[in-house]
Amino acid sequence: MSHIDDKVLSHLFKLARIAEEHDPARREKLISDLSKILDYFSQLQEVDTEGVLPLAGGTIEKNVWRDDESKDRSSMDISDPETLRAQFPEAEQSHLKVPPVF
Repeated sequence: MSHIDDKVLSHLFKLARIAEEHDPARREKLISDLSKILDYFSQLQEVDTEGVLPLAGGTIEKNVWRDDESKDRSSMDISDPETLRAQFPEAEQSHLKVPPVF
């Protein structure tokens, strides 16, 4: 197990500029959790990565772009709200509906 003790934990609180935890049970849990995290990193260092190329983005997928298309809209009367509303994919009464963001 990695060497994280109460002194190291206090130093980490100071570095992170967060209020130090004073509950002894909570401090012990934090020490245990941090030690487990560092032990996991030690395990990762043992993995043979010889010949493995690094990934910059985490995936090999590429964006698919559609071609830009010019449309002749010179004949469209943009002063008429009904003409504009008819161009929108979905409307409800006098409101234009868009997909939710969240």
